Amino acid sequence: MDKKIKIAMVTNHFGITGISTVILNYCKELDYHKYDLTVIAGRPIAEENRKECAENGIHLIELPSRHQESAKHYIGLWKALKENHYDIVHVHGSSSMMAIELTIAKFAGEKIRIVHSHNSMCPNMKVHRILNPYFRKIYTKALACGKLAGDWLFGENKFEVLPNGFHTERFAFNEEERNRVRKELGIEDNLVVGHIGRFNGQKNQEYLIEAFERVAKVRSDAVLLLVGTGPDFDKIKKIVDNSLYRNQIILYGVTKETRAMYSAMDVFVLPSRYEGLPVVLLEAQITGLPCIVSDWVTKEVDFGEIQWLSIEENAESWAEAILRTVIRSNAQRKDYRREHTAQIECYDISQTVKQLDVIYERLVQR
Repeated sequence: MDKKIKIAMVTNHFGITGISTVILNYCKELDYHKYDLTVIAGRPIAEENRKECAENGIHLIELPSRHQESAKHYIGLWKALKENHYDIVHVHGSSSMMAIELTIAKFAGEKIRIVHSHNSMCPNMKVHRILNPYFRKIYTKALACGKLAGDWLFGENKFEVLPNGFHTERFAFNEEERNRVRKELGIEDNLVVGHIGRFNGQKNQEYLIEAFERVAKVRSDAVLLLVGTGPDFDKIKKIVDNSLYRNQIILYGVTKETRAMYSAMDVFVLPSRYEGLPVVLLEAQITGLPCIVSDWVTKEVDFGEIQWLSIEENAESWAEAILRTVIRSNAQRKDYRREHTAQIECYDISQTVKQLDVIYERLVQR
């Protein structure tokens, strides 16, 4: 190919988040002989993401923080688009506020403007509702990580579902890693209730802790393993420090060894207030974990054995669900993956990147 297709992936920040992971996965897997890829993002930029971009030939344009320096952020975006001119501008987010980025792209002369929905709700619903009618007129192609995320943001407008792709083979249950992590943490013979996620209101860790305390009341061998960090970390830490069962709750922090964490767990719990298509839930199922999940999460991710519960109910019902969950043996967890191979392959990056490649090709050939 004589000329590469120039793609700009736009996101309001590039920290350790699900959206950032999806963007990086696609940028790393798209054919670099065919595509010239740039991530345009506001600070904060995770050092790990900056390194990944450098190592994989992905251009990174850093903008001021959208939250702290909004005007400078949007002026910087306009300059980046105007000076570089891309064949496709691909905006990632979770609300109609993406209308701002799309409008800037339009006035910068960008003709192909993809908007990509990654969630089924947003924190600022008032602004979202005000902007939504205009938002639905400003993009040229709509994508969503799942049907629920698409229906919520685009309504009756057409959209295409592009599942969040990742390397599914990296999440096969690993017995050695399970034994190592449990030994390191001193939880070799414990019931390990696990959760991986960004510490914020959406993920609802406070509710999970409340449910776990009821578990710990009757199971002295139960341990809650919380993996991750985020804006609510200090708040959650304070709750843990004040808990009667603080010695049974582990705040692990951030790790690259997510497969080892899943392998070490006995049951995975996700009491989210809303989600688009949570990759952590796919990863947990791939490692063979029994999963207990909020019914606000899209059912698209269910391989068939998830326990769905309402967060409108008191935490006692979640505790009871955890206590009655049948823990799978190591062999059963390995079998679970084999039995669900077809479902797992739908989310493999090798499949979803092909779909994205076709989308890009069709758009530039119009």
